[in-house]
Amino acid sequence: MQFDELADPEALPVPNAVSAPFFAAAAGGELVFQRCARGHAFLYARSLCPVCHSTDLTWESSAGRGEVVTFSVVHRPPWNDLPRPVPYVVALVRLDEGPQLLSTIEGTEPGEVRIGQAVQAGFERVDEAVGLVRFHPVDTARS
Repeated sequence: MQFDELADPEALPVPNAVSAPFFAAAAGGELVFQRCARGHAFLYARSLCPVCHSTDLTWESSAGRGEVVTFSVVHRPPWNDLPRPVPYVVALVRLDEGPQLLSTIEGTEPGEVRIGQAVQAGFERVDEAVGLVRFHPVDTARS
């Protein structure tokens, strides 16, 4: 699923040497996460494993499927010029591969979002270096 024009130009991430692979992959429609040599998988991008502090890290592709761990309905934009309708949902999503990330849930009414709900990643391509990951509910039972 592709989302368009939800990005707020004033709040776009500025990729650095550590986070650039994540944002570039998202610009290409792929969700990636890091894993250390000892097998700990994590997001957001870091220069060392948050569990064992290993710097032997690789990037892996995610299927983009996960579930809502918790969420909040935002009824007011953080500033008046934000080009985004309210209310919207910010959720902590746990990917099937284990890492968790904050994102928005799109394509549904805020009152329809539930903890444990299956979601699938979608992408908003800002440019060739920056893509944003957003999730939408999966309608069918998870396999």
